[in-house]
Order: sequence, then C-alpha cells, then structure tokens
Amino acid sequence: MRTKILCLSLGISTCALAQAAPRPPKVLTPDQIAYQQALTDTRAKLDKLRAAAVTAYNAELAREKAPECPSAVTTYDINMCLSHENDLTDANYKAYTTALRAMLAMPVPKMPAAPDTPYVGPSGPEATPATNTAAFDAAEAAWQTYAKAECGAVDTYWRGGTIVNSMVGECDLRQSRARLHELDTVYNVTHPL
Repeated sequence: MRTKILCLSLGISTCALAQAAPRPPKVLTPDQIAYQQALTDTRAKLDKLRAAAVTAYNAELAREKAPECPSAVTTYDINMCLSHENDLTDANYKAYTTALRAMLAMPVPKMPAAPDTPYVGPSGPEATPATNTAAFDAAEAAWQTYAKAECGAVDTYWRGGTIVNSMVGECDLRQSRARLHELDTVYNVTHPL
C-alpha cells in the first residue's frame, strides 16, 4: 500500500524503481523439514489428548449441573446412588488427569541447531517434560492427601448417624469436581491460550 501511494505521488516512471524485486522461495534444509514434520506430529498428538481431556471435563460439567440422585428416597438409595455418581466422577477425573499428564510429558521437538542446554530466564530454567510431570505428580499427591483428610473430617463430624455415608459421598464429589475446575484453570486445557 505504501509503495502504491509513493508511486502515485512520485509519478509512474519512478514506480518501477520503488518496487523491490521478488524474493526467491525459501528452500528448507532436510533438518528443517524433519523439524516441521515433528511439530505437526506433536500438535496432532496434543490435539488428540486435549480432545480426550475436554470430553471428560465436559461430561463431568454436564453431570455437575444435573441434580444428584433426584429419585432416591431412602438412605440406602441415596448412598447407593452417590456411590455410583462417585464412580462416574472418578472415571471422568482419571480420564482428564491422564490426558493432562500425557500432555505435560510430551517433549517439544528440538529446533535444528538449537543449543542442548535449557534456556534459563529471569525466573529460572525453562520447564521440561520431566519437571512438568514431577510437579504435577507432587501436586496430585498433595491434593489426594488433602481431599482424603477433608472428607475424613466430614466422616468424623457425621459419624454415628445414618447420614454419614451420604455426607462423605457428597464431599468426595465436591472435592473431585473442584479439583477438575482448578486443574482446568491452571493448565488451560478446555480454553487454550
């Protein structure tokens, strides 16, 4: 656009001088071609894992919006229903975290001629698949301990009554669903940047 305006203001004869010669097409080296293919393959794997995580997350989100055990009347029915609900939530949680962990463990293809040493920025060395999965595993273990302790406190509080199993079942559901939301917020799985 600038060239056209310049050509119009200077006159037609200088227009040919103002336009640059076309660049020759870039020819990629075999290493660059291999790198681009590795990037394409990695993106496809990440997309597949993300789709699995999103499916599990959305399934649990839909279940979370529905009332739990609306037709259960007796304490036994409620307990059995909540047990089943927890099994479904656990399956969705496992599918989500398995896919997320696999995403974190996936190595990024190395650019041709890139140095072998990791980049160290102002906040420290860059993350690697090993550091990502180690941090994820540590956080998951800590969360599992916390959730068990939290629902153990619920069990202690309601112990002695027939409602104890229902209250613990609801606690388990709350903890797992809250953790799913938290993980999704931290790792941007369903809404990538």
